[in-house]
Amino acid sequence: MPKTLHGRLILVLLLLIIPLGVIFVLTTLTTSRQYYREITQQLNAPLAESLSQQRPDLMVGKDVNQNEFGDLAHDLAMTNPGVEVYVLNIDGTIIGSSVELADLEQSKVDLQPIIKFINEPSYPILGANPRSQNAKKIFSAAKLPHDDGYLYVLLADYQKDSVIRTVQTSTTLRLAMWSVILALLLVLAGGVLVFNLLTRRLRNLELAMSKFKENNFILDKPLLAITDSPKDEIDQLANVFSDMSLKVSEHVTGLKELDSLRRELITNVSHDLRTPLAALNGYLETLALKEASLSSQERIKYLAAAQKNSTRLKRLIEDLFDLSRLDAKAVKANFEAFPIQELVQDIIMKFKAIADKKNVKLSLISDDNMDFVNADIGLIERLITNLLDNAIRHTASGGEVKLSLRQKGKLVNIAVADTGVGIEQDVLKHIFERFYRASKERDTEGSGLGLAISKRIIALHNQEIKVTSEVGKGSVFS
Repeated sequence: MPKTLHGRLILVLLLLIIPLGVIFVLTTLTTSRQYYREITQQLNAPLAESLSQQRPDLMVGKDVNQNEFGDLAHDLAMTNPGVEVYVLNIDGTIIGSSVELADLEQSKVDLQPIIKFINEPSYPILGANPRSQNAKKIFSAAKLPHDDGYLYVLLADYQKDSVIRTVQTSTTLRLAMWSVILALLLVLAGGVLVFNLLTRRLRNLELAMSKFKENNFILDKPLLAITDSPKDEIDQLANVFSDMSLKVSEHVTGLKELDSLRRELITNVSHDLRTPLAALNGYLETLALKEASLSSQERIKYLAAAQKNSTRLKRLIEDLFDLSRLDAKAVKANFEAFPIQELVQDIIMKFKAIADKKNVKLSLISDDNMDFVNADIGLIERLITNLLDNAIRHTASGGEVKLSLRQKGKLVNIAVADTGVGIEQDVLKHIFERFYRASKERDTEGSGLGLAISKRIIALHNQEIKVTSEVGKGSVFS
């Protein structure tokens, strides 16, 4: 059994063509023999009647005139070699034969075919062959004068010839045989060519799949061009593979990036957790070891520093926990209508002291008489808090942070703009990606997870967050 589809298709074609060729040849031989019998019997149908009329003295009473019959048999053998002639009485018994009686296997002939031949001829009609128990042959028959019996003439038949001899002796059959062989060879050659054209695209598809596997399911460029108007199932399969391979490549690349970012996250989080823990532990050890020698002001200073690191550590842990819950979709937005302006003003008041301490101008720009918004007030507060905290921390002394509210139909656009350091373009495209957090925030007081949390809060409200930034001039989150 061939291992390739191309080979199997050719094998199937051969298994179809060879039996068809054999059937055609056998059918041709059978029909040609049948046609020969029909034509031969039809052309020689009057023979027995003609012989009976030419030999009116063939019968003497109920017996055969042997002299007349011998002359008849001799003349017939000279003009029609292979023809046998018999005289039958009214019940079919052979009373005269051109063949030696010792060579006969039947002494009586079935009269039904003879009567049918005389009354209702429908060629070919086969009659009994006295020289064989089972063989049938075409014949000519006629009633003898005075209803004394029947003249039964067996015609020459090539039924006993072999197939090879039949073909060899017939120009027409030889021509038909060669025509059939040539036609079958042409069909086979055409089938091989068509199968090669069909399987060539499958081979190209198989090569593309193998290459895709060798490249560890990552593509630098498409392996197969997508056909806009597929002609058949092979084109459709190629299109499906092309689309699937691109998606698989994207997913595999994304998983590798996620794995790399996950490792980087673990490193960064470990560092961010270790720093406040080490500082907290250091201050507490100092207080424990030098309690007697420390002044009250020094104790207050060390406790304040320990509390600051403890607060930072708590915030980092809370952010990690909140982000993990958002990633796991364990947080559901509780939508309700509330005045967004009042919420924002409360948040501004909370950050006013922080901004003043850093000498950063904090302002609010809002449309008048804004509609209530339908959102989760707690999550929106967390969103605005994260954005403001991020903006103030990245804005130098003397800078400015603006929070604006604009009515956009039934929606409200929230934008936080700062005059901080800005964000580089290669970092900007990753700023909201999962695991791409805290990598640039080690030297800041924030957890570095606020923007990732903000993106997921916006996603819970079926909206999106965008950022524009220019290094040295600031950023706008909206």
